[in-house]
Amino acid sequence: MLDNRKLQNLLYSASKFVTDVVWQSEYRNLIKEPANPDISSQVRSLLENLYAVRGKGILTGQHEYLEVPYTYTEQVKALTGVYPALKGVEFGGITGQTAEQLDNQRQNVITACKAWHASSGILTATYHAAYPGTAPLWEQVQRKTDQSEFDQIITPGTALYTALLVDMDSVAVYLKQLRDAEIPLLWRPYHEMNGDWFWWGRKNNFPALWEIMYDRFTDYHGLNNLLWVWSANANNQWSDEAKRYYVGHDRADVLGMDIYNNDYNQDYYLELLEIGQGKLTAITENGQLPNMTNIRTRQPEYSWFLTWGKDLKMKNSDAAIQSVFGDPYALNRGEEPSPPETYPPDTTVGDGLLGNYYIGKEFNTLKVTKVIPKVDFDWKKGTTVGDYAMSVRWTGFIKAAYTEMYTLYTNASDGVRLYIDGSLIIDDWIVHSTIENSAAVPMEAGKYYYVKLEYFNNGDPEAVVQLLWSSYGQTKEVIPQSRLYSK
Repeated sequence: MLDNRKLQNLLYSASKFVTDVVWQSEYRNLIKEPANPDISSQVRSLLENLYAVRGKGILTGQHEYLEVPYTYTEQVKALTGVYPALKGVEFGGITGQTAEQLDNQRQNVITACKAWHASSGILTATYHAAYPGTAPLWEQVQRKTDQSEFDQIITPGTALYTALLVDMDSVAVYLKQLRDAEIPLLWRPYHEMNGDWFWWGRKNNFPALWEIMYDRFTDYHGLNNLLWVWSANANNQWSDEAKRYYVGHDRADVLGMDIYNNDYNQDYYLELLEIGQGKLTAITENGQLPNMTNIRTRQPEYSWFLTWGKDLKMKNSDAAIQSVFGDPYALNRGEEPSPPETYPPDTTVGDGLLGNYYIGKEFNTLKVTKVIPKVDFDWKKGTTVGDYAMSVRWTGFIKAAYTEMYTLYTNASDGVRLYIDGSLIIDDWIVHSTIENSAAVPMEAGKYYYVKLEYFNNGDPEAVVQLLWSSYGQTKEVIPQSRLYSK
């Protein structure tokens, strides 16, 4: 028989080609089914509500530390007059606590969770797990572990595997208290697995660890109050592609990315949508608060954000915090989505696209980064990088003026690839004289579409490259600066 992962891949592949509307609808509904089919009615209600408000607002969230689970949500309240919708809590010890101290701290977290739930708040939990069988110390969470060691941890019968189960069982004691109190929990263990700073990170069989915990918590301990949140690090220079470590639709209810340094890259968002195929997505950790206008207009599928502990005030001004929590798109504790007419009108004018210019035909050496007003170039007077063997990646957003079918065109000497919202619509990555390519794209007036245009010049000083559009109401033209946004 096929295992779940292979079956999911086959279904996903079929979903791209099957045009039957009923089949597509059934497939999307299947994707939204909970990882644990036996979740409690309270948990199912939370899951359904998260899907119901998706795209209508973003739930605000604030993380609290194990030692002080009441601190930062109160700071939000003091500054803004509202509480965040989500309180994030921690169950992993990292300061060398004794068993008694760790028990007291975890019990205090449970008390905080019960109070938060009683006030109509949503709960999410992180678990910074120490290396199996070791003391609760940060250096044990970040212990360097090679693949062979990790293989021992996930192999039944080894001492490390036994220690792993003991550690899991010690946490399950507290999660059962939430279960018995009928409190749902967005459970987020073993996060940032696509980086190498935690002992579980960058392991080629990471899903096996997730499976052990899922089975232990669900089948052995009966923790049917959990929704499972798979949370990768943003796909930056310190991380691998997140999809390499995905645990599968039958083991995750929400897919998230941890985003710091204000790096709300559209490619991260689109990758989550691609991996999840309709499942919930979230900003599962952040330092700087997100720009709410950009979230609403460019990344509306995110269900929540969760600011990390002390970063609330270390990385954000009081004015920024007040602005975010007071935004009509923000869903704070107890709030329902606002009607769209309450959003401020979009009066922004485009500034162009962000261009990264490289020496070499395959994005070899980054030379220049700058915003350009439009893509309408010939290189007769020289190139931006001083070499005709060059490549460029332009990124940003297109905002259409009409709701209708548009045709997008590339007019280029040598190679071009054009992506809209992560989908490759023009692929002409070969050396040739000037050729026009085109693709039809339905667009809505006022909506932002992420565009990525890649180009290479094989060394021709006569080469050109243009990005154009046309529609029933739009005369064919180079897409103007007023309709292009670099961020």
